[in-house]
Amino acid sequence: MPQNNYKIAELFNRIADILESQGVDWKPQAYRKAAKSLGSLKHDVREIYETGGHKAVEDINGVGKALAKKIIEYIRTGKIEKYEKLKKESPYDIEALSSLSTIGPKKALELYKKLGIRDISNLKKAANKGKIRKLPGFGVKSEQDIFDSIKLRELQKKERVPLNLALKEANKIKKQLEKVADKVEVAGSIRRKKETIGDIDILATSKDSKKALEHFCKLKAVEKVLAKGPTKAMVVLKSGIQSDLRVIPKEDFGAALLYFTGSKEHNIWLRRIAITKGYKLNEYGLFNRKTGKKVASKTEKDIYKKLGLNYIAPEKREDNS
Repeated sequence: MPQNNYKIAELFNRIADILESQGVDWKPQAYRKAAKSLGSLKHDVREIYETGGHKAVEDINGVGKALAKKIIEYIRTGKIEKYEKLKKESPYDIEALSSLSTIGPKKALELYKKLGIRDISNLKKAANKGKIRKLPGFGVKSEQDIFDSIKLRELQKKERVPLNLALKEANKIKKQLEKVADKVEVAGSIRRKKETIGDIDILATSKDSKKALEHFCKLKAVEKVLAKGPTKAMVVLKSGIQSDLRVIPKEDFGAALLYFTGSKEHNIWLRRIAITKGYKLNEYGLFNRKTGKKVASKTEKDIYKKLGLNYIAPEKREDNS
């Protein structure tokens, strides 16, 4: 799923969760329907807006005028004021509590009402003292799951690590994946050789994507599997670093490598150039805007050449240079 679509869909689902916890009747369903539609789109909603304006966003199934405004608000500002307002109105940290995989907004509200839990710190203390297991609908297993999810969150919140340490970890994973995948590349900020790294992004091609993803999730270095789908898996390593693996079709590998290497600013610059030349660029390839035909995607060099640019080394892709 394109990154903007994922982030907006996530915010829409969070808004729906909060509204449901407040007893609001029909609005949550509207937000969820729009989130589902965004999740099914092949193209980034930012591109839809840039090429077709407000009307194109409004025409997305389940969106309409009101939610289109919120989508465009996020594209322009990186946030949705409705969500920010709902967070401020809450007497407890609904975002932090409901971000745990074991607690949704309804449970967060219940914990606040019954135990006065306002944040993760309160929640951890209550779990350590065995208070949560005593609540109706929770129990010993729920309490342990909550404690485990807090531990996982603490691992994920570790500070960025130096490039040399992240690169060493990434290369180990790459070597292991090369046993089951045809091609493996480390992307993201590691490939751009940033001084510090937040996570490890890995792309691969494989005739058996399921086998590659299962192999990745079962590596000895993996502490916890966060998610696993048909083409992507997310894990937390024992070092505390999050690592994501995406299995890409061989013919689209160059486009995906370009997109997931970044930076965000460089990708935006390339998309703007593509638009001026009558193309559309995303993680699936470079397309002719009129015909929809894919004109480049196999290698990064092919895409840069089609855009009339010399190949730009990953470490120089921080802006429009």
